[in-house]
Amino acid sequence: MFQAGAVEVIITPPVGVELAGYGPRLKRYSTDIHDHLTGQALVLDDGRSRVAVVTTDLIALSAEFVGLVRGLIHRRTGIPPEHILLSCIHCHTAPTTAGFGDWGSPDRSYVRMVARHLVGAVVAANNRLQPARLSVGRGVHESLAWNRTGDGKVDPTVEVIRVDALTGEPLALLVHYACHPVMLGPKSIISADYPGALRHRLRAQYPGGVILYANGACGDIDPVSNREAWGQGTFEMVDAAGAGLAGAAWAAAQAAAPVSDPTLRMRAAELMLVYDVPSLNEIRGHIAHFEEELKLQGNKPERFEEVTGEVKMPRFWLRYYRGLEKRLLADALPAQEAVDVQALSISDAAILLGIPAEVYTEQGMAIRAASAFPHTLPVCYANGLVGYIPPAIEFQRKGYAAILGAAVYGRPLFQPTIADRLLETALTLVR
Repeated sequence: MFQAGAVEVIITPPVGVELAGYGPRLKRYSTDIHDHLTGQALVLDDGRSRVAVVTTDLIALSAEFVGLVRGLIHRRTGIPPEHILLSCIHCHTAPTTAGFGDWGSPDRSYVRMVARHLVGAVVAANNRLQPARLSVGRGVHESLAWNRTGDGKVDPTVEVIRVDALTGEPLALLVHYACHPVMLGPKSIISADYPGALRHRLRAQYPGGVILYANGACGDIDPVSNREAWGQGTFEMVDAAGAGLAGAAWAAAQAAAPVSDPTLRMRAAELMLVYDVPSLNEIRGHIAHFEEELKLQGNKPERFEEVTGEVKMPRFWLRYYRGLEKRLLADALPAQEAVDVQALSISDAAILLGIPAEVYTEQGMAIRAASAFPHTLPVCYANGLVGYIPPAIEFQRKGYAAILGAAVYGRPLFQPTIADRLLETALTLVR
């Protein structure tokens, strides 16, 4: 018999915890709370396999954090670590559990608190298992997402997975869409951005149900509000954006088709990250260049205000290349690294792909198009975060995602074939 249980917990940090993203050395410590950050746990059991899906209103999860939480969940529930999918919405008015170098640091005491809350949510959801039915649906929402690279490609698909008790009581609604939660820009006010507003609306329409939000392949996708004035959105605009997406999601949930006797299967495939590691001479050449630039800049503050174009930040780049030099000399700068892409399939109806990266729309749509599953949900920012996996054209353009994006995550550049490698890996799971 198919069973499900779901729980939501508040994970809002104390005011004063640093918020991550938007630029180096901003020291954007929170000064107020607009709306609570939350975490959601959905436990599913088909009588043979038990899995947990966890979503959070954070900007990033480190691989170490994921390993810790999975281990604690396994110890307290028996759910195998590899049957646990943890993701975050990548919200930029929230803290991080992963280091971003100068772009925001984890607060260790907060990270420990979040881990306890998420583990507890899964434990509670596991204790609430009850007979349930599951349905899947799809909608379209075209007024929120905008492709910030200028190629115009946007995936307006809204996927939903709805879980109700056999009594008809709402249990959980998972909404999947692809768009960066960056409407508010570098404000110091804690907020879950438009996904928080979406949940607020859906709670009224689906009372008692836990609303999970999973972000998709949005590496090049911003809210349309950023097209005219980047990062200047108001809370009224956030509420309107959340309401619009909630309307499309609720329509899809109402029309969702039931999955008869759902069966669950969790698998994984290895993605090999291949780096373009610079030589020691190249690294030292960059160090000398940015040392000279820093002398010319003097004490002027560095600010990263745009997501496209060249940004001069010699202090940031100097720290980055000195870090690479130190790791290369210590033989701690590998040429490649393996990470997992996780797949949770629900019968032959739907599949969730846990991808530990920021993925472009082009790759997300290609995965959908090649999938054997009618409902395919690339869940990005899942089970860790290795940075952007951009298509080859971004390396030719020397674009933000390929160049600066790698540095923010403290990594050498990927080789330009990285997006093709991701696609190949994902297709082994969705076909």
